[in-house]
Amino acid sequence: MLRCYPIDATQENWLHDAVTNLIHEVHQKLDAGHIINNTQADWVQLIDDSVTIDNRDKIKKFTGMRKHLFSYKDEILNLTPQQRGSILAAMTNQNLIENLLDGSQQAQLINTSHPTVHEKAKTLFVFCFEKLTELNIRENQYQIIFDSLPEKICPFCGIERVMDPSETAQDQDHYLAKSIYPFAATNMRNLVPMCRCCNRDYKKDINVIMDANGTHRAAFDPYNCIPPEISLARSTLVQDTSPVKFEWEIDFLSEPDKSKTWDEVFSIRNRYKRDVLNRYFDRWLSGFKIQCTKHRARGIIQPNFTNDQIRDQLQYYQEYKAEHPSIGLAGFLEPLAFKLLLKMYDDGDDRIIKLIRDTVLGIPLQAP
Repeated sequence: MLRCYPIDATQENWLHDAVTNLIHEVHQKLDAGHIINNTQADWVQLIDDSVTIDNRDKIKKFTGMRKHLFSYKDEILNLTPQQRGSILAAMTNQNLIENLLDGSQQAQLINTSHPTVHEKAKTLFVFCFEKLTELNIRENQYQIIFDSLPEKICPFCGIERVMDPSETAQDQDHYLAKSIYPFAATNMRNLVPMCRCCNRDYKKDINVIMDANGTHRAAFDPYNCIPPEISLARSTLVQDTSPVKFEWEIDFLSEPDKSKTWDEVFSIRNRYKRDVLNRYFDRWLSGFKIQCTKHRARGIIQPNFTNDQIRDQLQYYQEYKAEHPSIGLAGFLEPLAFKLLLKMYDDGDDRIIKLIRDTVLGIPLQAP
């Protein structure tokens, strides 16, 4: 995760609060031995007891919400208070988004212990999630997030752009998949825009906080994270290639556990190697060559430059790129690639020294 979203984008969460309050009300009445009839009168009573006055009239019109809530109620009716309590605990747990992501809270699921209740809950919450579009809540959330991004690039990959709100609706993914964590399907804290490539080709319905073996794992919180420090320092030259080619090694120097999950879910290392480093390194080197050509024409670079002076030109260019990275296509990798060249130059790698010297001084390649 390369950038955080503003937490303000999650504040319009009244519909999620309403449906969870309704479920609490249903559980309390059943546990107290009350009968809840599947009638409009009982539906209105539930709303009046659990929903704020400002939103009651809106909720009362959602006949589908009423139908699915009563269907959920019928499913838990014959369970023991203890069983119903475990379901209610799972609902609370699945909405502790920040704690689930940082690993301080273990996820509680009911898809195995109470599979039919899980399905009823999913149907109810997914219905309410779809209402978020009708109520313009998702649109409002995305506008806040889009406006907050200095560069309109997906923070999950740094490669693809995010769409302008005036275009086709941007993918707003359930970070904790609604098929696994249905009680969080309407929670705005669990809705995160990402590019279509990240969402449809990589994230899909993957369980972000649990690997394929069922082991819990930490993940970046899109609304509260520190982006990882990335390094290419362990990359090596491929032998006997002209022009030079690299065996790229991408390391995450901070947040290793969360970065590992980020890589596993979104295939970050593979995409950076395949789609950025292998494809654009030669173009980046050409940019350095063009800069050196201009500096030679202006007399900034002299033909009698020492190795140290040549190194200085590489360092100046690397620092310039670090301050002015390209937007999109993981452009932040370009200064990291030049940082690698600088390291290899300092380490005395003959091929890199010759490459940089020839580039700076404008020495043409020798014919084979």
